[in-house]
Amino acid sequence: MLRAFLPVALAFALCPLVAALAPTDPAGPLARAQALVGFERSLGLYFEPAVAAWFAARPALLGVVEFLYVWGHVPATVGALVWARLEHPGAFTRARDTFVATQAVVVVGYLLMPTAPPRLLTGEVPEGGIVALLQSPYAALPSGHVAFAIVTAGIVGTLAAWRWVRWAAPLYPLLVTLVVVGTANHFWIDAVAGALAAASGFVIARTRTRQLAIPRAAVARTDGHVGPDPPARRARPASSP
Repeated sequence: MLRAFLPVALAFALCPLVAALAPTDPAGPLARAQALVGFERSLGLYFEPAVAAWFAARPALLGVVEFLYVWGHVPATVGALVWARLEHPGAFTRARDTFVATQAVVVVGYLLMPTAPPRLLTGEVPEGGIVALLQSPYAALPSGHVAFAIVTAGIVGTLAAWRWVRWAAPLYPLLVTLVVVGTANHFWIDAVAGALAAASGFVIARTRTRQLAIPRAAVARTDGHVGPDPPARRARPASSP
């Protein structure tokens, strides 16, 4: 069980690595965030300040979404993987590999394009202490929260036996998107990038599964345990004396 989850632990361990490699000069990440603002304005879809202001005017609700942002997504993702391992062991490997590949894509985005979240555009100072050691303040594009939520919804929606759970699963990424925008931690375009990261993770995991299945099938055919038996040879008629 623990060995099966080692890749998951290593994937999460990439977050402190990204934090250690975060830029010390905020100019670049802030400029990228401003570029996203300009792009969204060009589309007429720059609504993040209004959403964040709506939550800020409701402190109790803001406290709930901030709690979910910090403490919700990791337990939900790990919980879905543990559930898949216990209840659907045959599907666990692909689910795990999808998460690991998604995290790898997300980390590449953080390293190549460190981008400030919307809240830092208002003059807020990045958090220090243990938070700075665990997460880069410029890990906004793509949204790992949304990427993980889509992977989680995919696992639950695909494997759950109850129909209402399968129907409700797609609502989880939408809720997480509302949380990350409402807390001013992401632009909506970060959420779109997170969805693309999750889709990439699924494709990578599926490709890897197929690549592993081909040599196994070849070995199985060689030792005779899998595959149809070869056609029997027809007896050659005995030659006449």
